[in-house]
Amino acid sequence: MARVQTNCLNCNEKSSCFAQLDDNELTLADESKVQVSYKKGETIAKQNSFVTHLLYVKRGIVKVYRENTDDTNLIYRILPDGSLIGLSALFYSDTFQYSIAALSDTEICSIDKKVVENLFTNNASFSQKAFEAMNKEIHHLRTKMVSLTHKQMEGRLADSLLFLRDHVFQTNNFKLFLSRKELAEFSGMSTMSVVRTIQNFIKKGIITESSGNMEITDAQGLEELSGQV
Repeated sequence: MARVQTNCLNCNEKSSCFAQLDDNELTLADESKVQVSYKKGETIAKQNSFVTHLLYVKRGIVKVYRENTDDTNLIYRILPDGSLIGLSALFYSDTFQYSIAALSDTEICSIDKKVVENLFTNNASFSQKAFEAMNKEIHHLRTKMVSLTHKQMEGRLADSLLFLRDHVFQTNNFKLFLSRKELAEFSGMSTMSVVRTIQNFIKKGIITESSGNMEITDAQGLEELSGQV
């Protein structure tokens, strides 16, 4: 973990929410901001820790996950750069209901909770974009609940790979930052089930994998598996 610093006024990687701010508001956000670099595998926020800041993934990929009492994890979301984390927590709880960790080398901007609450009150455009982001998160969680409770293993893994393609990498060919265990935690499966299902997908010609890179070679086939219940 290392501290870096970029002025919010000059940043070209603003979220859609912060792109709505004027120079005075950006200056206020910048004065309350801490920018930190994390190495792959480092914990960014711990479940049950106090929510003091809104987090913005300026660069990298992170996982948001629930740590269960039986020493298992359930990964709720995989988030790429440009994502905000903690919007819902600002108005619901003083503590994080999940943990956050870096899946790749990552830069996080942490902006003081009180400053963000003030922006909600005084900037309607900021609030609108923030609510859009929260609604997107709710939609994802509802979709994931259906996948985990109604689909067979092939459908669950297909959903996870399609999510990575559509919402994280925007390409059929990507470097898979997740381990088999993490992919299992994201799909609600055991690690061995993920290993076997990936092997089946490869045999069927749906995906290929080499040197940590995965390619979806039969997108229609994967989408058909995703649609099965």
